[in-house]
Amino acid sequence: MPDDAAPQPHPDYSRTRHDHSAGGIAYRRTPGNGRVEIALIATRGGKRWQLPKGSREENESAQETAIREVEEESGLVTEPEAFLCSVDYWYWDTHRKIEPELVHKTVDFFLLRVVGGQLSDASHEVDGVGWFTFEQAVETLTFKDEVQAAQQACAALTGQDLTGPADNHSR
Repeated sequence: MPDDAAPQPHPDYSRTRHDHSAGGIAYRRTPGNGRVEIALIATRGGKRWQLPKGSREENESAQETAIREVEEESGLVTEPEAFLCSVDYWYWDTHRKIEPELVHKTVDFFLLRVVGGQLSDASHEVDGVGWFTFEQAVETLTFKDEVQAAQQACAALTGQDLTGPADNHSR
């Protein structure tokens, strides 16, 4: 559910569009103890920690988008295990625009098992990458809808319920 501060659609606002993206919770089990860790990316000069995600390309399924975006943004090769959830929110797109566009964005998140690659921040869209336990991810993720997606992944993989308040996160 969007924050009160999030832009709301206005029926008379002509510059509105809908974007559909997909992303993934890429996970691994550490050798030895089998602890589950997930990959997060940093953007905005390292100020935002989030899940890798991006826009769907023509003739691409949401699952294919999630796999591609995770590899492009984190360097990890993954295989899909499950659909987790869809989230949606509104924001103002002002990038290279004289008049801002109001965007309604839907993001589909998938649980993705890491099968190759190496964690890397080589993408021009990413300022940093890291492995986080679920507990660390819940504390680190910037957006509450991504915290909820991580909590669902945690429950699916470990049976552990991390659904606590996410009040310090916004979107």
